[in-house]
Amino acid sequence: MIHIEKHVALHNETTTQIASLRQQIRTYMSDDDVAMVERALHLVLEACGIVEAGERLVPPLEYALGIADILASMHMDAAGVAAGLVFEAADADLVSLEEIEEGVGSATSRVVGSMERFNILERKKMNATAASVALSAQNVQTSAIKKGHDEREEGGTSSASEKKPRVREALRRQQAETVRKMFVAMAEDPRVVSLKLAYRLFVMRHMSQPDYQGDRQEMLATAEETREIYAPLAGRLGMSRVEGELEDLTFQLLEPEKYQWVKGIVEAERIQWRSYVDQVCEILRNEMKAIGVRAEVSGRVKRYYSFYRKLERNAGDVDGDFEVLKETADVNQIHDLIAFRILVDTTPDCYVALGHVHSLWKPKEGRIKDYIANPKPNGYSALHTTVFCQDNQLVEIQIRTHTMHEMAEYGVAMHWHYKDVGDNASSTAKELLTWINQLAEWQHEIKAADGSDSDFVDAIKDDLFQEQIFIFTPKGEVKDLPVGSTPLDFAYRIHSKIGDSCAGARIITHAEGPDGGRLLTRMVPLDYELKSGEIVDIVTNRTAHPTRDWLSFARTAAARNKIRRYLKIHERDINIQIGKERLDKVIKAIAGLRGMEVITEDLENWLCQELHMDSFEDILSAIGADDMRPHGVAVKIQEYFQGREGRENREESEEPVLPTVNRQPAANLQVAGVDGLLTRLANCCCPLPGDEIAGFISRGKGVIVHRADCPNVVRLRERSGERFITVSWQGMSQPRYHVPIIVFARDRAGLIRDIATAISEYGLNLLAINTHANSHQERILVTATLEMNDLEVMPRVFKRLEKVKDVLQVERDMGHKRAPLSSGADA
Repeated sequence: MIHIEKHVALHNETTTQIASLRQQIRTYMSDDDVAMVERALHLVLEACGIVEAGERLVPPLEYALGIADILASMHMDAAGVAAGLVFEAADADLVSLEEIEEGVGSATSRVVGSMERFNILERKKMNATAASVALSAQNVQTSAIKKGHDEREEGGTSSASEKKPRVREALRRQQAETVRKMFVAMAEDPRVVSLKLAYRLFVMRHMSQPDYQGDRQEMLATAEETREIYAPLAGRLGMSRVEGELEDLTFQLLEPEKYQWVKGIVEAERIQWRSYVDQVCEILRNEMKAIGVRAEVSGRVKRYYSFYRKLERNAGDVDGDFEVLKETADVNQIHDLIAFRILVDTTPDCYVALGHVHSLWKPKEGRIKDYIANPKPNGYSALHTTVFCQDNQLVEIQIRTHTMHEMAEYGVAMHWHYKDVGDNASSTAKELLTWINQLAEWQHEIKAADGSDSDFVDAIKDDLFQEQIFIFTPKGEVKDLPVGSTPLDFAYRIHSKIGDSCAGARIITHAEGPDGGRLLTRMVPLDYELKSGEIVDIVTNRTAHPTRDWLSFARTAAARNKIRRYLKIHERDINIQIGKERLDKVIKAIAGLRGMEVITEDLENWLCQELHMDSFEDILSAIGADDMRPHGVAVKIQEYFQGREGRENREESEEPVLPTVNRQPAANLQVAGVDGLLTRLANCCCPLPGDEIAGFISRGKGVIVHRADCPNVVRLRERSGERFITVSWQGMSQPRYHVPIIVFARDRAGLIRDIATAISEYGLNLLAINTHANSHQERILVTATLEMNDLEVMPRVFKRLEKVKDVLQVERDMGHKRAPLSSGADA
């Protein structure tokens, strides 16, 4: 034993903390491990210098002992506890990594080095950044605090208001970089995230003290960040005790009025149920003893924040109104407010205890969950059952071994205590390590697709922050996904290649029958919403590949990012063509510009500079991929010509000639016996030469020519019949015509791409395209609008489209109502 006290004069509180730490680590560490922690303790005490008796601890030592105590309570291994002791001293430049490696060991030095590369509790935040976070955090506070905040905002200057979006964006980028670095470090050594969570828990405990005198804005910012990132992360890593305490502490700081209300309810219930809990615990102890099962039995009341969320869910849609929630909340609807836990020695004892509990009290149907046979991906294992207990009260009973209990409380930290890593790792440890490695893979993919740190954070939010469902592969592997996920999300969770070739999914169910049980399968579409516990078999096909409509089916950000990456690589040419057609249409609708004809090399270079793109083709591809709005680009083009007009006026004092739409008649029409009057072909019915037509005099737009059978003609005749005049076709001047078409086809992946490719073979502009499918996804109706100079090409285009695989029929869209799509005959 190293006698540290001779180096430093310590006051009573510090001596007590050190004694407590030593006592904790001796309960589970070997002598060699205890010696490693002692060396770290010796190093940090020397680094922090001599503390006069009775003085307050210097911050590095205060943090070191507090964090080490939390890590020891998790049963973290010696390297992790040692890192917790020396990190603050290293971060304050009181000790170097070389000294740590020499005095404590390379494993501790490596963890501290990872922690030093990112320190999420940033002490040097700009005042404006801290103020912005505080404003964001205060959005979830009580209405009185909100009102005061709004009053301060109203009294602020316009300059401050203008800065807020920039400050918030800067903070978002900063937080995204923090999260990214945290997961990089976690992939290197999961001890790092345990240390960071212990650090954050210590800080939150300190800030929640009534006598806390720190900066309020920093406190709110830290609490908000803890709720958004650290508490969900602890839950995802199976550290339920840390998750629960972090949630309660942030609840107390961010929503104090709600916290006090919930605390009052829970404490009242605790007092009311105290004798009942004691009675049931005594019954369970006696019953376990009677059947020869050694067990520890305890009762507990739900945590405050968890209880509040249950109240919110049971209350339904209250639109966040706290007063309405208080009026509608029904504590009696929360059946697991009181829960009992039975800890036994072995896994078989868990099932023996469960059977006996069910012989005592009737279980509630559908509320028996076996997380031993099917552990959660974060390693959680236990048996859960809800029974009609004494006095017919519904209560939840959890049954687990002592080892399972430690895993449930401390999650990933326990894998290091049990040396549960590498090739000898258990299935639960491998699931966690697989998830950590998956984060590194996502980051690599997002970086390869030129994504930002914010994209990475969005990709992991579904895994951290959303309520999860558990889906099984046919081999029994379990994958967790956010509620609302589809087979596409499941396929991409298994592997990117499985997702890219996904053609459908089968749901496998077990059916009981007179001849025994048998497996049933049913096909489900890609947009099917998966349910927890389902067994899903992904159907793949070599010809299947992601299409743009997959983005509307995918629920998780990770799946959507992978789909976008595929589309970016494989559909760039098509996106450029679609983008060109969309931009051409929007340009014509603004200031009378002549569509894509106005785009010069100088304008392309100017647009690339303004929009921060490498090439004009990148702009067109972004428009076609729905990553950029064509209207925004068209507005920029309009700005370009307006700026040029100003320059030319100043330099030449002449009115510039801007490229405009040809104002000649759309076709050589004769209007009331007179040629050459200003006419336009109606967009609603798109008349073509040979159609019976009618002319309508529009104020300021000349004569609008409709097909005689256009539904709008009937409506306009009833309202303004006197404004109709006689028009007739007189030859053709080869203008551009809009031709709406309808394509009937069998639905399949890649159909829209093949249709667009066929149209582009004739050099035609595809102005618009939409799809309408029946409920079974068997037939699809594609409507599109083509722009043609020569109508003689129309029959050839129709024949070419009819040769596209799975296309059944192509015809001009005359605007008539059609019967619903049928899955019957192909004709």
